[in-house]
Amino acid sequence: MLVQNSIYLDLAIDRNPIIVSPNILVLDAIRLMNQLLDSSPSKQPTDQILLEARSSCVLVVDGSKLIGIFSKLDVMHLVQKQVNLQSLKIVDVLSDCPMVIRRSQIQDLESMLNLLHGSRCRHLPVLDDFDKIIGVATQESILFAKNRLAEDTLVNVEAQKRAVLNAIPDLIYRISADGIYLECFSSNYVTDLLPSDFDPINKHFSDVLPNDLANRKLHAIEQAIATNKIQSFEQQWNINGQIQYEEVQIVKVNDQEVLTIIRNISDRKQSEEALRESEMRFRSVFDNAAVGISVAALDGKHLAVNQALCQMLGYTENELQVLTFQEITHPDDLEIDLYHYQKLLSNEIDGFHIEKRFCHKNGQFIWGLMSVSIVRDPENQPMYDIALIQNINELKTTQQQLYRLNQELETRIQQRTADLAESEKRKQEILNAIPDLLLRLKQDGTCLDCMLPIVPDKEAFFPIQQNISEVLSPTVLAEQLEVFNEAIITGEVQVYEHKLQKYGEWVYEEVRVSPCGEDEVLVLVRNISDRKRAEEALQLSNEKLIATNKELERVTNLKDEFLAAMSHELRTPLNAILGISEGLLEQAFGELNQRQQGSLKTIQKSGQHLLELINDVLDVAKIEAGMFTLDLTSVSVRYLCDSSLSFVKHLANQKNIQLNLIIHDDVPTAIVIDERRMRQLLINLLSNAVKFTQKNGTVNLEANLANVAIGFSGANSEENFKPEIRFSVSDNGIGISVEDINRLFQPFVQIHSSLSRQYAGTGLGLNLVKKLAELHGGQVSIESKVGEGSCFTVSFPYESS
Repeated sequence: MLVQNSIYLDLAIDRNPIIVSPNILVLDAIRLMNQLLDSSPSKQPTDQILLEARSSCVLVVDGSKLIGIFSKLDVMHLVQKQVNLQSLKIVDVLSDCPMVIRRSQIQDLESMLNLLHGSRCRHLPVLDDFDKIIGVATQESILFAKNRLAEDTLVNVEAQKRAVLNAIPDLIYRISADGIYLECFSSNYVTDLLPSDFDPINKHFSDVLPNDLANRKLHAIEQAIATNKIQSFEQQWNINGQIQYEEVQIVKVNDQEVLTIIRNISDRKQSEEALRESEMRFRSVFDNAAVGISVAALDGKHLAVNQALCQMLGYTENELQVLTFQEITHPDDLEIDLYHYQKLLSNEIDGFHIEKRFCHKNGQFIWGLMSVSIVRDPENQPMYDIALIQNINELKTTQQQLYRLNQELETRIQQRTADLAESEKRKQEILNAIPDLLLRLKQDGTCLDCMLPIVPDKEAFFPIQQNISEVLSPTVLAEQLEVFNEAIITGEVQVYEHKLQKYGEWVYEEVRVSPCGEDEVLVLVRNISDRKRAEEALQLSNEKLIATNKELERVTNLKDEFLAAMSHELRTPLNAILGISEGLLEQAFGELNQRQQGSLKTIQKSGQHLLELINDVLDVAKIEAGMFTLDLTSVSVRYLCDSSLSFVKHLANQKNIQLNLIIHDDVPTAIVIDERRMRQLLINLLSNAVKFTQKNGTVNLEANLANVAIGFSGANSEENFKPEIRFSVSDNGIGISVEDINRLFQPFVQIHSSLSRQYAGTGLGLNLVKKLAELHGGQVSIESKVGEGSCFTVSFPYESS
C-alpha cells in the first residue's frame, strides 16, 4: 500500500508548472498562463480542470531557488488596486516566499489537502531533498489523485505492483543468495542506470561485474540474510565514458533471495561536490577579503572574524571572539547602531550601512564603514548577522583636514587679495632694482616694450625705439634672431653670450630668451664684463697653481727617493755595529767587566732604536714613493697571531702583563695577505699596547669576521653586505683623549711631549700601521678613553675561496 500511496502522491504533483525568472514582466507571465490554457484543448473534463489549475500560476525562480508564486488571484488583486501593469516586473509584486513542502515529508494525499486548506493557499510547491523543484500541488491535482486512487483499487493487484514498479526511479533486481540474477524490475526512469548491452538475468555476479564489486555484493547479501538488516553501499560505473554514482540497498526477502535496489545518485554527488566547492570559495573570500568581516550572534558576540578585521582593530581572532560588537563600538555611536540593528531583527529592513568608530586594542578609535545583513532560518527567524567593515579612518582624517583647509583657504584668499596689490608693488620695485635690460620683442626683432634698469651703470644699455637692429650689428642681429626662432620652436629658454663695443670698450652680455606666445619672446640682457674678467683671472691662477703642484710633486718624489736611499745606506753600517756589540756582549772576543758590559748594552739599545727608526722611515718612504709592493700568500690566522704575540711576550713578562688571544669560530683558517707586513702591523699595535699599559695589566688580540652594509639600501639581503676580517688590539692602559686621536696617525708625532720622554718611540709606528692597512684595502679605527684603555681595530675585505 505504501508503494501505491507514493504513486498517487506523485500523481497529485503537477510536474510541469510554468517557471519564470524574477525579471519577467507581469504581462508576459499572464500571457504565458493564457497561452498554456488556450494551446491544450481537451474534451475530458478532468483534464480540463487540471489544465486550468496548472495555468493558474507561475513559479518565480532565481537560478535554481524558488522565491515566490504569482497566480491569477494576484492579477485580480493588482487590477482591483488599479496598478499599472505595463512595465511592472514580477519581482516587484511578490510577497514573502510561499509555503513549500519536501516530497519526502508528504505522508498521504489527505495531509496535503489539509495543508492547503490550513494555509489558505491554492498552490503548494513541492521540492526534493536538495531543494530542487519537483512541481506544484493544487486542490484539483490532489483530488484528481484521490479519484485515481479510488479507481485503481479496483484493478488487479499485480497490475498495481507493476505500475508502482514502473513509476519508481530505481532499478530492482531479485537475486538468489549465491549471487544469481533472477528477475529485473525497471522503468523508463532508470534507462541511464545500465549500459545499453547489459543483460545480467540468469548470470552470476562474477560474470557481469568486476571481481571486487562482485565480492562486495556477495558479502552484503550474506550480511543481509544473516542479520535481517538492509545493507547499503555506493558503487561507481563508467557508462558511455562518464562516471555514474549509484546507491545500492540489499533487502532480505527470505533465506534464499534478496532484492537489490539501485538508485542513480550522480546528481546528488555533483550537488555535494558543488556545495563543498561553494563552501571553500566562501571560506577563501572570507579569509582573504580586503575588508573586515564578522559573523556575530544575535547578542552581539562574534562567532567568526577574518584576518583583515583582526589587523584593522589590532586584536587576535581569539580576543575578538570573546568580545561583543557593543564592546568595540564607540559609546557615542552605539545608540544609532543598536537602533538600526533592532529594525533589522524585526525584519523592517533587509540591511543597513552606517559610519561608526571602532575601539582599537591600543585604546584609540578608528572610523569604519559598516554594512550589516541578517541571516534567517527557513521559518524566517533571525539566526546571526554578517557585517562588512571597511577602514575609512584615513578618509575621515582627510575630510577633516579638507574642512580645515577650506577654512584656511577662505582666510588665505582674503589675505591673498590684500597682498596682491602689495605683491605687484614689490614686483615693480624688484624689476626696478634688477640691473638688466628687459625687452619684449616680436620674432623679427620689433620692440614691443623696453625696460631700462634704474641702477646706474657706466656701460649703460642703449634704449631701443623700434627694432633691436638699432643697436646690434648685422652679424649679431642674425644670431639673435635665430635664437628667437629656436626658443619659440622648442618652447624652452635659450641662453647665449655676445660681445658688443660700447663707448670704445668691449662689453660682454649674457642674453636669456624666453618664448612668450607664438611670435613673441622676453629677452633679459645682463652685463657680464666683470664676470668674464674674473673668469680669465681665475683661469690664469689655476694654470699657475697646476704648474706649482707639478713642481711640488717633483720635489716630494725627490725627497722620498732621497729618504729611501739614505735610510738603506745608514742601515748597512748600523747592522755591523749591532752585530759586533752583540758579539762583545756574548764575550766572543774575551771577557768583559760589568762597566764594559753596561756600555755595550747602551750601544746595542741605542743602535736597535736607531735601526727601528730607519726601518720605519724606509718603509714609509717606500710607500709614499710608490716603491712598496705586497707579497700576498695564504697565511694561517692562528700562526699569524701567535707569532705576533711572541715578539712582545718578553716585554709583557717584564711588566707582568697578561696577553690573551681570541679567535672567533667564524674566522676562516687561512687568509690571503702579506704575512711579513701584517705581522709588522700587529707587532706595532701590540708593542704600543704593552708599552702604554701599566704593570699587571691586560692586552688582548682578537680576530673576528663581520658583515658590513654597502650603500644606503634598507633591504636586509646578502647582496647588501660584504664580509670583513677584523684584528683588534685592546688594553687597559693610559688611554687617549678625544682631541689627540686625530693626531695619532701623523708621522713623527707623539701625542704629548711628556710621553716622548717616558715611552721611547719614533712616532712612525701608527702612521706605518695605517699605510699597511690601506695597502691591503683596509682601514684602522680606534676607540679609547683616558685612564681606561684603548682598542685599535684593523679591518680589510675578505673574499671566501
